[in-house]
Amino acid sequence: MIASTVKAVLFDLDGTLIDSEYFYYSNWAPILSDEFDLHITFDDWLKNFAGHTLVRNVGFLKDQFGIETTEEFMWTATRANYAKSDMTTIRLMPFAKETLENLRQKGLRMALVTSSYTTTVDTVLGHHELLDYFEFFITRELVENPKPNPEPYELATQKLGLTKEQIIAVEDTITGFTSATAAGLTCVAVSKHTTERQRLAVAKYLIEDLSNLLQLIV
Repeated sequence: MIASTVKAVLFDLDGTLIDSEYFYYSNWAPILSDEFDLHITFDDWLKNFAGHTLVRNVGFLKDQFGIETTEEFMWTATRANYAKSDMTTIRLMPFAKETLENLRQKGLRMALVTSSYTTTVDTVLGHHELLDYFEFFITRELVENPKPNPEPYELATQKLGLTKEQIIAVEDTITGFTSATAAGLTCVAVSKHTTERQRLAVAKYLIEDLSNLLQLIV
């Protein structure tokens, strides 16, 4: 059990609160196939792309597959596909809303720390009526160095005005885990995917879904 002095929980978004990875995969895969003749499966996406920034994924495409593209092109192409898709179809992760409600009832403060942009947060969490659970949102626009850099969590810690011992982070990827722990926070890792769980084996707290979170901190 984590120390009972915890007063705030910082949540990641994609893969932690919302089940968005298949949405991203289904919008990236046609671009990779049509533009670069690269065909990836959903398992490939989870293993090699999920949880990473656009900058990293563009670099990965070049390093691993020799694909010469730019952040600007991939940004424009993926956003065009997102716009044609319906982000409100993205489901919540199991026990997400129940966990947020339970934490609020216990009096814990909550905020969101994500590499996604404000539009995604507003669209998906707004659709599921979850925006009011959070005190503030640290989105991609607000930081110069996204995860795995500690900057997003350092900014969130400053905004909370609490000690690091009073805050925990909840993340589903090694990218986010690295960011939170580098900022000096205790991080609960939550994932059911075998590949990511292997990467997250370094985590002291590793759970399969959010139903196990409450018992760790309350």
